[in-house]
Amino acid sequence: MAESGFIAVQGAVSALDHLTGRVTALEAEWAAKQQAGDPLPRATYLMLLTQVVADGQTDMTSLLGIEASGTGYARQPVPWGAAGSPARGATTTDLVQFGPFPDPTGLAAPVTGAALVTRMTGSAGQPTGLCLMAFNLATPVTTSQNQALQLAAGSLQMTLAVS
Repeated sequence: MAESGFIAVQGAVSALDHLTGRVTALEAEWAAKQQAGDPLPRATYLMLLTQVVADGQTDMTSLLGIEASGTGYARQPVPWGAAGSPARGATTTDLVQFGPFPDPTGLAAPVTGAALVTRMTGSAGQPTGLCLMAFNLATPVTTSQNQALQLAAGSLQMTLAVS
């Protein structure tokens, strides 16, 4: 799907905090979800975006303003495989599907990317959850009436580079 995925600011901060033994924002997020009764507190979701994003735009307030919208759209859970070695990465293990979109125009705007987030829902003015990674597409994707947008198993990959 994505040609230019990158770890978001909050994802990088959480990784560094974890490596240095600090409590991470991600761990606090998981605890809050569990306390609220979320049956899958460590689940991650993919939100579709209608604008290309840069590293400094991966806070949830900015992302909520450019999240895709339309009848039939909802963030989707992402099924990740176990991290591998020596590749230092994880890949999606199943199909991820958005839609179908029953409106005559499909989604309201072309999809230009996606963000990996910790919450299934969010609302303007009350941004919840964290953005862990962002992906920009080389070519925007448009949808037609009753069309679904699908990502095949293995189409999303997360890799940590070590130098």
